[in-house]
Amino acid sequence: MYVIYHSSDAFASVTGVSMVSLFENNREIDEIHVLCIERGMSEENKEILKGIADQYGRTLKFMVMPDWSEKLNINIRSSKKGWLGFGFNRLFITEYLPEEIDRVLYLDSDTIIEKSLKEFWEQDLEGYYLAGVDDCLSSNYRKIVELPENGVYVNSGVLLINVKKWREEDVCRKCIKLLVEKNGFFVFNEQSIINSLFAGEIKIIPQNYNVNSLVFLYKYEELLKLRRPYQYSYTKEELEDAKTNPVITHYTGNFFVRRRPWVENSDHPHLKAFLYYREKSPWKSVPLAKDSRKAGTRFWTELCHVLPRSFMIILVSFLYNDSRPLFLQRKLKKNRVK
Repeated sequence: MYVIYHSSDAFASVTGVSMVSLFENNREIDEIHVLCIERGMSEENKEILKGIADQYGRTLKFMVMPDWSEKLNINIRSSKKGWLGFGFNRLFITEYLPEEIDRVLYLDSDTIIEKSLKEFWEQDLEGYYLAGVDDCLSSNYRKIVELPENGVYVNSGVLLINVKKWREEDVCRKCIKLLVEKNGFFVFNEQSIINSLFAGEIKIIPQNYNVNSLVFLYKYEELLKLRRPYQYSYTKEELEDAKTNPVITHYTGNFFVRRRPWVENSDHPHLKAFLYYREKSPWKSVPLAKDSRKAGTRFWTELCHVLPRSFMIILVSFLYNDSRPLFLQRKLKKNRVK
């Protein structure tokens, strides 16, 4: 099995805990090779991560993340200043991997693997560019990311990628062409590109393989009201099963979560799973991070907890699905001008 993470010093411990969970729950897999694409990671943290791989008899290699804007001579920008552009590595995975590798599992660092990935890893990808989980997107956002009618928008935090097909069809060149055409600006970075470029040729897998914070926080009916998906690939029963039987948990940020699991006094509903594997990691005795949220973010989060839940969902749904897309459309128009 070949797995790719990306990380900086800021997320080294979170990446390490994810690696521990991966190795703990996949002992039956003969070989697991991990590549960590890093940006400014200290030698100390690299050695700690290598120690984790050594402990489980796995391999870990590091590769420095390029400055993609400089490398491609394209001014690649993000709709959010806090995003560091790590995700763009996904578009160019064929540059990182040896020819003999025909598939790879790309994981965000804020994931915990709770069960074996053997069945997931060995699934048939014939005819698909990749496999991913439906991200529950409304019509307004589909327009922004230019998703065709036949496309299902997947979350890029967990992707099983058909590297062989990417090489055969020179996906790297197609991505560069699209970056140039769109002046290097995409609202949701590489996730926008992947979904628009591969629409109709992405294998939709069960929610269990990328159980994000939304699934843990809301009931099925609440989620549909909150996100107003154009279409949704999962039934109520399937969503409940993902919540109770997660294979990969993805601790995505959410307005209703005050602090994620690696921050002290976290209120994430699936906190125990992260802490369980952290206790098995080299960071078990290291204090959790301090809450670094800005005052404005804290205010809105607390307001959402004070408001009646039904009203809060209606309000957030309006802001997320009606108001925010207008802002993003203007930003998109402005940044696409050459």
